Amino acid sequence: MKRFRSQVALLLGSLLVLVAGGTLGYMAIEHLSPIDALFLTVITLSTVGFGTLIPLSDAGKLFTIGLIVVGVATFSFYLSRLFSMIVERGFLEVLEKRRLHRKIDALSGHYVVCGHGRIGSVVASELRQKEVPLVVLESRAEEVEALTEAEVLALHGDAREEALLRRAGVERAKGLVALMPTDADNLYIILTAKEINPSLTIIARANTLGAERRLMAAGAHHVISPHREGGKRIARMILNPNVVECLEMVTGRRNVELQMEEIAIGERSPLAEKSLLESGLLKKHRILVVAVKHGDGTITFNPEGSTLIHAGDALVTLGPARTEALF
Repeated sequence: MKRFRSQVALLLGSLLVLVAGGTLGYMAIEHLSPIDALFLTVITLSTVGFGTLIPLSDAGKLFTIGLIVVGVATFSFYLSRLFSMIVERGFLEVLEKRRLHRKIDALSGHYVVCGHGRIGSVVASELRQKEVPLVVLESRAEEVEALTEAEVLALHGDAREEALLRRAGVERAKGLVALMPTDADNLYIILTAKEINPSLTIIARANTLGAERRLMAAGAHHVISPHREGGKRIARMILNPNVVECLEMVTGRRNVELQMEEIAIGERSPLAEKSLLESGLLKKHRILVVAVKHGDGTITFNPEGSTLIHAGDALVTLGPARTEALF
């Protein structure tokens, strides 16, 4: 796109230079008025010709010959380049779309992020940091182009449309994040996505008070209000500044050696059917288990060493970064 725009700019710039130069040349050589000089320049460059309407001196005729030669040569060059780029760009766009659709079709268990605004860009960035597969749906073409250049799978269009959601592979996705600027849009996306994939985990943004209840009723599993969460965070920083600082160190990037992670226990996990003490997480790996979310949805905080780990559980841990790769 940038190359195409630069070629168009060069073509237009060359045209302006030729027209301005021709106009000034005729004004100086033939002493014509600006309008007559501009008219003569335009019909000369367009090869329409002027006959004997405006008789020229020998110097004027030589200037006209030079203007025609330079103008035709310049425009032939840039027009041929522009035409070839248009053809090439159309061909490349078709290939790029096919490549994009093939990549999305190969995804399974990914997340679909609807909206790449201020919040959506942060969500997408965090997921990419953790190498979580995702597809971004965005209505702004320039934003989709920027995401594509950054090698992020992104589709241009209205996320409320069922066809676009299907193109993003919602039926194979693990979750969907609805981050549109209006609650009505998020509500419509949730209803459409749930109809396509009833088992989809949905996280939605609430933009107004009272919207949380409606979004949850529509099928969202988690609803986040940026205004409410922002207010709570400010209050916590005032009331418990040291606690907030510690949480930022273990959940953010301020301490790369210590992170809070989630370890999902699969059927073949070496931790399955062992107690926390037997697992050796703390003794061998310096990993502290903060909580255990059991397969039935219950959560045990600050679990004892005798707590059994079963397949389907999830461990919330505090320890060295990327500990989930060990298990």
